[in-house]
Amino acid sequence: MKTIFLIFSLLVSFAGKSQDWVSGSQFDFGEIEKGVPVSTTFVFKNNSKEPIVVEVVRASCGCAAPNWSEEPVGPGEIGEIKVVFDARKSGFFRKRIKVFFVGKRKAQKLTISGEVFEYE
Repeated sequence: MKTIFLIFSLLVSFAGKSQDWVSGSQFDFGEIEKGVPVSTTFVFKNNSKEPIVVEVVRASCGCAAPNWSEEPVGPGEIGEIKVVFDARKSGFFRKRIKVFFVGKRKAQKLTISGEVFEYE
């Protein structure tokens, strides 16, 4: 019985995925300078047969500012989410960004990371 439930759960989770992160879902800035904003763009492809829309994008802190289009992304088309990180503290960081698509309850998770140095 457990095997049947596990297989069903896997099928449901794969069937619900309507996009792939072409750029990957993680980005490492490497070493960056404190107080100098840096940015990256996460790229996704719509794998469904219907248009998809990014409803909201939430960062785990105020130091990461996401920007995205609210226009529908058609089947087979590419969408983008730009994230600007403003390093205010020295040291290692890892921040999560949650992307909510219209009609999907579960967020897609993106991660940015790096090491902030104070250069003189």
